[in-house]
Amino acid sequence: MAETTPRSAAATTRARNAAREEIIEMLKADHKKVKKAFKDFEKLEGDDEAREQIVRQTCAELTLHAELEEQCFYGPAREALKEEDMVDEAEVEHASAKWLIEQLQSMSADDEKFAATFTVLGEYINHHVKEEEKEMFPSLERSKVDWEAVLQEMTQRRQELAQELGLAEEEGEDEEMQALQPPPASRGSRSRAASASRGR
Repeated sequence: MAETTPRSAAATTRARNAAREEIIEMLKADHKKVKKAFKDFEKLEGDDEAREQIVRQTCAELTLHAELEEQCFYGPAREALKEEDMVDEAEVEHASAKWLIEQLQSMSADDEKFAATFTVLGEYINHHVKEEEKEMFPSLERSKVDWEAVLQEMTQRRQELAQELGLAEEEGEDEEMQALQPPPASRGSRSRAASASRGR
């Protein structure tokens, strides 16, 4: 059995940087998804059933995202950042968002403050997202945190939270769709995959 060669310092740094980027892309994808949900909600005025569905789904996704950040990401981020108050502010913003989510979970679309509460939640989230993406994430670029271990923990915890919150099926579908995507370089395979998919 061949012995594993220890990685060079440069290879370790590259692997950590790649893991950090993957974590940030995962969190940004969550941000993008919920920001779209708030916009979709505005367009559905008068359709109470569709609005309720968006609110329930978005609250579950925000809960998963917040728990993931608090349990797996903010600890290492706090170690890496010089400005610790960035993480403190993010945690306070989470607490405010969670309170609004609790309110929404006890409401239905015919409550007079249902739309207003979801709109205010959207404003909190947009502010939170802007601070993370413009300030916190770029500040983590030169950090020496073991992002590979953080990524592994986050991936596992994400699956567990998705199960707990009833989002597992959708998370699984997303992963399945990604698995079906061919590598960007192979256009020929992409068109063959598309034809095969249409033929099913």
